[in-house]
Amino acid sequence: MADNEQIVSLLEQILLWLRFQNRQYLKTLLSEVLSTGTDRQIYELSDGRSQPEIAREAGVSQPTVSSRWKGWRSLGIVYELPEQQGRCRHLASLRSLGLDSMGEGVTP
Repeated sequence: MADNEQIVSLLEQILLWLRFQNRQYLKTLLSEVLSTGTDRQIYELSDGRSQPEIAREAGVSQPTVSSRWKGWRSLGIVYELPEQQGRCRHLASLRSLGLDSMGEGVTP
């Protein structure tokens, strides 16, 4: 059992370092891909909510959310939740990267 705990601890540490190492790349990619306020809003709302919920809150159609998720999954910036089929979660929130969720640039 101790071996499994050590493996889990080591994997958690590796994950933290990978996130740190790739933070700037992710920030640049999101700035390029999420070119509109609507895209940023859909991305930010992608926290496990359903497509209809996000569509309603963002003022877009459900197929729009579905289309964005499809493209974003292929880029690796959102992933489908294994325990909630058909729902996606963003890789990192815009705020955690210092990006404004509704417009361009960095938040204060």
